[in-house]
Amino acid sequence: VIKLNLSQLALVNFSLQYERAFHKNFSAALGVSYMLKRDIPGQIFTPTENGSGYQLPKFGGWAITPEIRFYPGKKVKHQAPHGFYMAPYFRYSSYSMNSSYVDIDSITGQRDNYEVKATYSGFTAGLMLGSQWMIGKHFSIDWWIVGGGYGKAKFKIHAESTDPGFYLSPQDQEDLKKDVKENTSELGSFGNGEVTVETTSNSATATVSGLPMISLTGFGLTLGFSF
Repeated sequence: VIKLNLSQLALVNFSLQYERAFHKNFSAALGVSYMLKRDIPGQIFTPTENGSGYQLPKFGGWAITPEIRFYPGKKVKHQAPHGFYMAPYFRYSSYSMNSSYVDIDSITGQRDNYEVKATYSGFTAGLMLGSQWMIGKHFSIDWWIVGGGYGKAKFKIHAESTDPGFYLSPQDQEDLKKDVKENTSELGSFGNGEVTVETTSNSATATVSGLPMISLTGFGLTLGFSF
């Protein structure tokens, strides 16, 4: 069965899944999803009045999810992939944000411009409950009822100056590394991870690894074509 998640289309998120039964009670499935880049909602992000800070940030992401489905019961009339199922799954997902950033000195008014990219990616394992109905010979409706998983992830942010005259001396780079590591506690739970910082004369990259990651699955409706 090849399926399209109808519920995700409203969020401009394209989600496809391929499922193949290999036993009357079991099937294997592989899902992929891609979230098109879009503006961050105004309820979350509001531009500053003086033009500083992030400039029209956009976010998107993708995920790949292999799973094994168990369809309980004797399965005399309707075998897998038909009926109620329990699906242990493993997922890798990655979400990113791209934006320009403007830093304005409150005293001199000097503007420093940067390009910023942040990513949050990792693995989760979990369990989903659902039910699928095979309709006729070539169609299916799959209801992803509810599911969730837990795993580990890393957060990475890269900032690079776009000003031709910008320059970080070796001492500036060392001071920046020290400052980032000392202030990761301000990131809340992100501050509990392992922090590494890399710098060049015009850029800096901070990576926080070992972070918690939660995946939520379910509340979805897919339409499938079986063959």
